[in-house]
Amino acid sequence: MFLGAIPRRPDKETAYKQLKSHVTLFGAFVLAVRVVPYVLHFINKEKEELKLDL
Repeated sequence: MFLGAIPRRPDKETAYKQLKSHVTLFGAFVLAVRVVPYVLHFINKEKEELKLDL
C-alpha cells in the first residue's frame, strides 16, 4: 500500500466536533423513525383498526 493514501488523524477538537454532529444526526434519524408512525396514525382519518383476513 502507498503510505500517502493513509489519512492523518484529526486533532481531538475536530474529532469531538465531528462526533457531536454525527451523534446529533443519528439522534434526529432515530427520533424521526420513532415519531412517524404516531404522526401517521393521528393523520389517518379512518378510526377503524386494520384487520387482516388470513
